[in-house]
Amino acid sequence: MRRAALVSAILTVLLLADGLYQVLSGYQPGDQNAFTGNPNLILSDGQVVLISAGFLFLVTVVMWALARRAGGRAGGARHPGAPAARPREGQRH
Repeated sequence: MRRAALVSAILTVLLLADGLYQVLSGYQPGDQNAFTGNPNLILSDGQVVLISAGFLFLVTVVMWALARRAGGRAGGARHPGAPAARPREGQRH
């Protein structure tokens, strides 16, 4: 879960950088997007990329929160392939 959150965070930063570049440079390739399905609300490609980066940021925050919560809860859990712990001397099985 933590690796997926890290990959998502990297993609969020890349999308944010691309969207900012497109908006700040005035990138207008000639096609526009009706992002919400409303033909009266036309957005540029840079604005759509920034909105997508915002949604991905929200997903990343949720994944980080779940990864931290699961990491603390399963701290003593054993992996399925790990060998069984041996009892110490003097302890009963």
